Amino acid sequence: MTWVDFGIFLNLFFNGYILFSKQLPFEFYITYIPIIVLLFFFIAKYRFPKELLLILIPLLITGLLNILLDNNTVGNFFKIFVNVAVNIIFYRYVMEYYDFDVSKIFKMYMQGSYIVALLGLIQVASFVLHIEPGYNWREFLPLNKWNFHVGGLLGIRLNSTFTEPSYFGSSIAPAFFISVYELIFKKDLFLNRTKQLVIVIAYLLTFSSLAYMGIFITILLFALNFGAVRYFLIAIPVVIVLYNAAYSNVKDFKVRIDGMKALFVDGIIEKELSGDLSKGARMYRVSKVLTKIHGSSFVLYNNMHVAVKNFKQNPLFGSGLGSHELAFEKYNLNYMLGGIYDFNAPDANSMFLRILSELGIMGVLFVFIFISKFYVSKNLSMEEDEKYWLMSNAILVIIFTQLLRQGNYTYNGFILFAWLYYFNKLQYNEYVGKQREELERTEAGRDHETEIAIQN
Repeated sequence: MTWVDFGIFLNLFFNGYILFSKQLPFEFYITYIPIIVLLFFFIAKYRFPKELLLILIPLLITGLLNILLDNNTVGNFFKIFVNVAVNIIFYRYVMEYYDFDVSKIFKMYMQGSYIVALLGLIQVASFVLHIEPGYNWREFLPLNKWNFHVGGLLGIRLNSTFTEPSYFGSSIAPAFFISVYELIFKKDLFLNRTKQLVIVIAYLLTFSSLAYMGIFITILLFALNFGAVRYFLIAIPVVIVLYNAAYSNVKDFKVRIDGMKALFVDGIIEKELSGDLSKGARMYRVSKVLTKIHGSSFVLYNNMHVAVKNFKQNPLFGSGLGSHELAFEKYNLNYMLGGIYDFNAPDANSMFLRILSELGIMGVLFVFIFISKFYVSKNLSMEEDEKYWLMSNAILVIIFTQLLRQGNYTYNGFILFAWLYYFNKLQYNEYVGKQREELERTEAGRDHETEIAIQN
């Protein structure tokens, strides 16, 4: 691996150190430095891909219109628009730098996933053995945003080089998908057996609800690809068994699920805290509600409420990139709980909710069309296409987890996965076209030989 490779992939696996604090306009991670340096190198070396304007211009126009309509501010919009534009352009150049070799890039990602998974296992082992420098990296290394997380069956939730276990669960989800497949079918398309085991074990030790969501999505995608109805029917009880096991044995998972049920199913906020209440009665009911919900569950519920309200006001094109933060100020429910869960206002805690809020029907349709149009499913009649469907489905796991519980458009190189998903489909189409041409030539040759035999 060269220094260029290191600079490109560092952003995918490390977010523990920021140069700018939250009080400044935005958080500037140390991993942005190689992106900026390499971007100038790429601009000098390659032509600007003009087709990117089809993505950027609609975002710019709708964003400016929303500023004029007072749905957004100049600062909020351009902070996010510039970030998104830089990432879209940079990772498009990255694809060109690697000659659009999706398989090569994905293999490098898999190697990086193995390294951070191994560091995560060292972290957990150090905690169990009471070797503090091995797990308390914030204390012994200059990591100002990183911290280890207590919980789980072993007393610590693995997060490796990521700031939170959930970020590990999202970013390593594609590697988990591939590793599970290779372990089950005894293959080494991307990694050897030892490395596959390291990734799977590390993923489970996050004790993250988002990681477990990635596991459930993995199982369902395997069922879908290996025979639709039959395997899907098998996958459902498997998911139920795994869900019950996680719910019964992992406290962090259980409290989040209980909180989700209380909020989304039982409607505890509306039942307990709506209407006119005296100060004493409200304080009593708030304390009662807080025993039944989890902070992260309320944050998601709160942002869903805000996104739906904002969507109803701006259904077609949303209120513009970066505007969910302003919508949050208008519609959030934090006042009902005394403002103690004022989190994730900028990113909505879910990319789907953020897209719904900031980009409206235009954004939701784009996501739906992108996922469906460029998806590669397993072709049961063609063994040679294995890497194509594997990479497509592996990337789809991170897309789904991001849409569900990670609202930052560009965190940990997410845009690179989108480009890999897109170009993987294009290359699969080329592969299928060549296979068909070869088959047609073979059949034509056989017909010609048969015709000659008949004539003789």
